[in-house]
Amino acid sequence: MRLFPDASALVSDPILQRAVMLAERGRGATSPNPMVGCIVVFDGVVVGEGFHELAGGPHAEVTALRQAGERARDATVYVTLEPCNHYGKTPPCTAALQSAGVARVVIGMPDPDPHVSGGGADVLRSAGVDVVFASDATPFEMLNEAWLKRLRTGLPWVRVKLGLTIDARAAMVSGRRSTITGTGGVTIARQLRAGSTAVAVGAATVDVDDPKLTVRDDAGVLVGRQPLRVVLSRTSVPERGRGLFARDTENALLVTSDRTSGAALDALVREGVRVAVYPYAEGINGALRALVAEGVDDVLIEAGPGLMSALWSAGCIDELFVVQAGGMAGNAAPPLYLGSADAAGTDLAPRMRAVEAGTEGDDAVVVWRPLHEKSTG
Repeated sequence: MRLFPDASALVSDPILQRAVMLAERGRGATSPNPMVGCIVVFDGVVVGEGFHELAGGPHAEVTALRQAGERARDATVYVTLEPCNHYGKTPPCTAALQSAGVARVVIGMPDPDPHVSGGGADVLRSAGVDVVFASDATPFEMLNEAWLKRLRTGLPWVRVKLGLTIDARAAMVSGRRSTITGTGGVTIARQLRAGSTAVAVGAATVDVDDPKLTVRDDAGVLVGRQPLRVVLSRTSVPERGRGLFARDTENALLVTSDRTSGAALDALVREGVRVAVYPYAEGINGALRALVAEGVDDVLIEAGPGLMSALWSAGCIDELFVVQAGGMAGNAAPPLYLGSADAAGTDLAPRMRAVEAGTEGDDAVVVWRPLHEKSTG
């Protein structure tokens, strides 16, 4: 089953469709930049293609133009997002397109970033380049829904993954590590982590499970790109020596409030642990904004009951992945949700809708999204 939306399936133009598929290869690696794919076509033949592989690296247009070389002159360029016209970590793509002498640029969607100086399409038109936008921007917005949410709200796209029993318990015994899902749950976790900019757990989960939050291949070997590993906390600090902070500390982060003990934080900082602090009064939204300040557009949260309850009550969840195993935990097992009921009288007030369902190994998987979200299926 697909865990991430297939935006390419909604694109009618085959070359733009290919550009979306290329852009997807950058998933999890481009924040705080968008995923972008680009194809250069001359006389009906693809002469260059590229995608934005890594934040701070060459943009998709530059990679595709380099591959095309002199064949880019008088060519048509297909790109999923309006080319940038500003200097950041790399020069503007509009300048590269003009220098290459392209004749036409077909763009999937406009760039809505208010911090971008000058419209890329306008600059290209002023230089005599024919510029055309796709008639429907929906699939290109779907491709970069996390980036767009951050621009519009200042909050990251939040994916939550839960492993549950049939009777919806996330653990067998409170305060002790429990193995709920089987190999299917491991596969889902691996795929979601690989496609996410950051992976987060609550401080209570760190103390109980001591997770590493890494991505490994089928042989159990660490893959090249690892997501940022995050601990979300209100006032508690994980015990020292936890595996999450044991290696590559620059790629691990503790996000906690300004009510956390300064001495405890100083001790972690001396050990090389990165710390981001948010105002206690802002709650979970403050923690998520702190992640955005660290360059995170999307985060996978592997939530326990406390963190899940906070996220649900605050309406922060954009996608909920429920991996369910075929067994019962019983009444003694701790409940998943600790907040008040979403109900009006005797009727549940639905807040999410199932958008995908399937099986992985012996486990069942259901993907949920907010009910009010516009359907793209």
